Amino acid sequence: MLGRSRCKEAQMPFQFDPKEPRIAKTVRHIARDELRGALDRLAISPGEGSLLHGLRKHIKKTRGLLRLVAPVFPEFHRENAVLRDAAAAISELRDAEVMRLSLTRLGAAEDAAGAAARQMLAAVAPVPTAPPAAALSAFGARIAEVHDRAAHWAFEKKGWDALAPGLAATFHDARRRMIRAARDSDDEHFHAWRSRVKHHWYQARLLLPIWPEMMSAHADIADRLGEALGQHHDLAVLARAMPDHLSPEAAVALSTRIEDEKKRLETLSFFLGERLFAEAPEALVARWGAWYALWRQEDHACDPALPELEEAED
Repeated sequence: MLGRSRCKEAQMPFQFDPKEPRIAKTVRHIARDELRGALDRLAISPGEGSLLHGLRKHIKKTRGLLRLVAPVFPEFHRENAVLRDAAAAISELRDAEVMRLSLTRLGAAEDAAGAAARQMLAAVAPVPTAPPAAALSAFGARIAEVHDRAAHWAFEKKGWDALAPGLAATFHDARRRMIRAARDSDDEHFHAWRSRVKHHWYQARLLLPIWPEMMSAHADIADRLGEALGQHHDLAVLARAMPDHLSPEAAVALSTRIEDEKKRLETLSFFLGERLFAEAPEALVARWGAWYALWRQEDHACDPALPELEEAED
């Protein structure tokens, strides 16, 4: 193996560091980076319209990371619950914003359904320009506590053994929820499936460096699937919020359009999902584990940081 040379240090994105083989240290570092990113957003841009999306993204990335090590992390349930509840406390305003965006998209059609969507949009209360200060303060306090505790997180295994069980569990759960959604097309089953797809996507992003060409393709499909399921959920929420002031004809036209769009997204989701989750969890873990082992044997002294795969606004 070639000797290591002195190279300029680069800040790593949301990925495992090829120069740091200690999984525990890397997990702590990534988690604290994401949580510090959320706290910095609160301090710098409390009134920006993109604030909620940014905060939620930092939390989702951290939770995806934690699920990767959940089976070997005794404090997983406590930390995951704190992060979940913190995100839920600021989600109401984000949900209102998403509803307006969904209605705007549907309202672009020049037909009865589009007219109904525009009518419904006109009656929706405008989204406040900034979230309530009290909600943001409570959110920041919770995140700061987890950030501080993360410096002392300990895990029961090392190396690939620390990652394989969580990767398998997330992949298995995503497959199981896909099968349940196919068997019973209830909106909540699709929403639950999306949650695990997003976690798997974050985990693929973390492992991107083990073979960037292969992992990027896998992560891209997971991203597309997550986006399709996210749009499905947005439409399901919109359907449940149908107002009484719409005429019966307008309500039927809009409801029919929503259901048609949901069916289209379901077809796309199963097409992508059946391919993404075609193999057994054990097979995927063995394949990625072999790539991980080869990656760890290579010299990464001067490797540049790979570009981070970003998610769309949701």
